[in-house]
This record gives sequence, structure tokens and C-alpha cells, in this order.
Amino acid sequence: MAAFAMVCRAAAWCAVMASASANAAETEPVRAAAAKPVCLNAAETREEVKSRHLIEPFAALKFAAAQRKAEALSAKLCHTGDDFIYEITLLHRDGRLVHVEMEATTGKVRPTRETRESHETRDPQVKN
Repeated sequence: MAAFAMVCRAAAWCAVMASASANAAETEPVRAAAAKPVCLNAAETREEVKSRHLIEPFAALKFAAAQRKAEALSAKLCHTGDDFIYEITLLHRDGRLVHVEMEATTGKVRPTRETRESHETRDPQVKN
């Protein structure tokens, strides 16, 4: 009987520890999600640009392309709390993708991160 009680206590302890670790795992993504910017669709972007007097997406895209001497591909308005930024994607002539973050209120460009598209991700050319 003592052995049975010991096994029950061990099982209860394992259940408590599993529950505690599950609760910790559930709260971790919430913290990570709070720091990650939320991007808006086109209608929400127009509304925020108008109500908050932000830089127009086309103007931000054109400025970033001219500054980096690259072709403009896309711009998304994103926010974390009350801070709005444009996430802009540009393409250099040599095939490098450049991601630029620009403050939507001031037009100040943040540091960039560049990536080179690998040959494996491109569509293979068929030779006949």
C-alpha cells in the first residue's frame, strides 16, 4: 500500500510539473507575438495613413528604391503598438533582395538586411 501511495504522489507531481511547463509554453508565444509587428491590409493602410497623417506607401516605396538604387517590389504598413513602419522589399540588378524598414511618420530608414536568392529557388530553365 505504501508503494501505491508513492506511485500516486509521483504521478500527481508529474501532472503538476507538466501543467506548469504547459502554462509557461503558452505564455511564451504571447510575449513573442507582442514584439512582432502586425501588418495591415490595403484598406487598413489607407485608413491609418489618413487618420495618423503617415507617409503614403507609394512615396515611401519610391524614396527607398531611389536611395538604394534598386527596383521597388512591395511595401507593407506594419505597427507595434503606436509605432508604424513600412516593410519595403527591393530588388538589386544583381538579384539581391533588400528589406528596408522605414518609419511611417518621419520617413527615416532603419538599417537593412540583404539576402541573395539562391539558384536552387529559381525556376529551372528548360532546354529543348
